[in-house]
Parts: sequence; structure tokens; C-alpha cells
Amino acid sequence: MWNILKTCLVLEKSNKKNIFACIFVAVVIFGLMLFVKTEDLGNKVKEISGESQSLSLALSKFQNVDATDDGNGSDLYKNLALQRQYVAKQSMSLTMERPELFVDTAIDLANLRANSFDMEGFDSVASYLPTKVENQLDRVFYQSIKKTGMSFSIDSLSFFPFLAYLFGVLGSVWFIFTCMYSCGIMIEDFQHTSLIKGYPITFDKYVIAKCISLMLIVGIFLLELFVCSLPLIYFKGFGNPSFPIAIFDGIFEVYPIYQYLGVSMLYMILISIFTILLSIILNVLLKNMYLTLFVQLLLYIFPILFPNMINLVPFNPFNFLNFPGILNGQSLGLANPVVLNSTHGLIYIGISIAIMVVAVKYFLTTGKLKNI
Repeated sequence: MWNILKTCLVLEKSNKKNIFACIFVAVVIFGLMLFVKTEDLGNKVKEISGESQSLSLALSKFQNVDATDDGNGSDLYKNLALQRQYVAKQSMSLTMERPELFVDTAIDLANLRANSFDMEGFDSVASYLPTKVENQLDRVFYQSIKKTGMSFSIDSLSFFPFLAYLFGVLGSVWFIFTCMYSCGIMIEDFQHTSLIKGYPITFDKYVIAKCISLMLIVGIFLLELFVCSLPLIYFKGFGNPSFPIAIFDGIFEVYPIYQYLGVSMLYMILISIFTILLSIILNVLLKNMYLTLFVQLLLYIFPILFPNMINLVPFNPFNFLNFPGILNGQSLGLANPVVLNSTHGLIYIGISIAIMVVAVKYFLTTGKLKNI
């Protein structure tokens, strides 16, 4: 078993597909770093400026009326005008370097916005304002900052915040990437079965060795995420690994960055195993790499195309493959909101992996591959 594993690793190491995939992952990481620098993501001054412009656009939808309590403006107009005052107060607090005032104002602003969602005419300005979920995430985040007294940077992302951003971006497409990487895992073997039959081990052990070798390559991809992000330490510093990130996990709460990264890593590892096993099964059934990829992507987008099915089949592992979307509470923004728990997602994907292991073992021990 160990000898065949070493053989698989030697073959995978020289495989041009793996070399290209490693280069592709590195290019994506450096591209995101350049995007963060160009857009100055994480810069609070720029974010506040953007909020002020959005509120000005929202207020432009109304006639110029008195926004005071006794004026003839609508409740929504008064609410938006007060929001703009709070945003201006936040801008002032940044200029005066008073982070505690910034946090208090951010909480007041989130509470004020929560009142605006049910006001008449909100739909006409909704595109200029955060959604209910985004506003609740902001409120939970700033309440956590106030409770812990933690300081935060007003500059663009440093190493650990960038890693959280990176895992959030790549995590949303990780299943698609691993599908494209593994969709032909067994096709070449099926085309040269005489070579496989010459190995001094059973075919199921060969498949296990091949799966392990692919997972080790996936481990290199994950390691790249950290290694290629290291230049940010020189330019922006480490940042605080305990800094909170607002997430939705059945309830709105905060994770420290290190916990968010740990959950993301666990999801990406399980998704990789899930995808490799699914590729093996579909390769056996369809005997075609492109059909395998098509079916995988079809299963992935099915919950997106038919979100009502999520409630009917909540244990479907494909509901949870875009785990950053789950943690961001995207399912709460559907026409028919769905509460998806990321912890349950890990359990369902783990159960699916166990079922597929049994299925693979069944296919490989009943002679179904002998005639391929």
C-alpha cells in the first residue's frame, strides 16, 4: 500500500495539471492581494465615504422636505436623514481618532436602520442601503467590539483579516475548483485497465492510494493560501487573529478570525474529500470526464435555481457547499427565507462522505469495474 501511494505521489508531482493548478491558486491569491490594495478594502474612511454617498442617493429619491420631527417629510425620509447624520458623526470620530465614539455611533446607526426596513417606500431605496442580514451582522460585530473593548484598524486589510477575506472568496467557489480538478480522477485508469491489473494490490486499495495522493495535493493548495499571503506581514503587519467576524450559525454571533479560518479549513477539506469521492462514483457510472463535471455542477446549482427545495430537503449536502454564503446568512435573504446552520452542514457533508465511501467500496468489490 505504501509503495503504491509513493508511486501515485510521484506521478501526481510530475502531472502538468497539478503544476498548473498550483500556479493558478497562487495567481488568484496575488490577484486578490492586488485587488485589496487597489480598492483599499478594510479602510474605514473609504467605507464611511461610500455609505454617505449611498445615503445621499437614497435621499435624492425624495422631494426636499423638512426632516425634523414636526416637518412634513415621511418617516422614511426622516430616518434616512438621521442615518446620514450618524454617518457624518462616524467620519468625524475617525478624524478625531475617537474609536469608541465610532463604535457607539455604528450601533446607533444599525438600530436606526433596523427601523427603516418596514417603513413605507423602503423598496425604492433598498438598493442604496445594507440588507436586513448585513445590518444585523454589522450590529452584532460592533456590539462585540464595544463589549470586549477591542481596538480596530482603520487601514486596509493586514495578514489575518486578509486571510479571512481570502477564505471567504475562495470558499464560495472551492467546490467548483475541486470539481474541475478531480472530475477525471479515474478516466485514464479506465482507459488502461491492463496496467492497473498489474499492480500487486487490490483495485480498491489503489483507489484509496490515489484519493490520498490527491488530498495531499489539495493540502498543498490550502498551504499556498497561507504562504502566498505572507508578503502582507511585511507591508501591513499581522493584524489581530482574535479580531471578531460577524457570522450566522443558526443565530447571529461572532467568531474570532482564527476560529473562522479553522471552520473554513474544515469545510474545504471535507468538500475536497466529498468532491473526489463523487468524481469516482460518477466516473464509474458515466465513464466521461465532461459528463462527470456537468452532473456535479448541475447538482451544485440546483439549490440555487430552486431555493424552495432547500426547506424540503434540508439535509442535502449541496445546500452547504458555498459555506461562506451560509456564514453570511445569504439564505435568510431568499424570497422564502431558510435558516441554514453551518454546523449541521459539516455533519451532513461528513455523513455523505461516509455513504459515498460505502458506495465506492461496493463498486470496487463487486466486479463492476472489471469490464470497463
